[in-house]
Amino acid sequence: MNNAEEMFNEMISYALKHPEKAPRRVLVVSLGKTNIERILTPARMEILRVIIRERPKTVGALVKNLKRPKESVSRDLRALADFGLLSLIKSGRKKAPTIEKDLIAMSLA
Repeated sequence: MNNAEEMFNEMISYALKHPEKAPRRVLVVSLGKTNIERILTPARMEILRVIIRERPKTVGALVKNLKRPKESVSRDLRALADFGLLSLIKSGRKKAPTIEKDLIAMSLA
């Protein structure tokens, strides 16, 4: 393991042990390899990329951008929100998918 990996692992370990001291805009996710692969499917990774890049104002705008059925996008959004990877901000009858974190760190081991 190189120095950068060791430092990163130490930072993650510290954040997991002391979440109250971790910056608010950083999310540390600790999942096993199987769960990471189950949660971060290629379709869900594309959702995260589109939200970061395009900043859609509504789920409908995201669906249009992805060219996927609304039901499957909504299901993926709920799964990502359940793990804290994004938020769905409600405004009237519409929801805006939002990523409020500047950094999402996870162990891939």
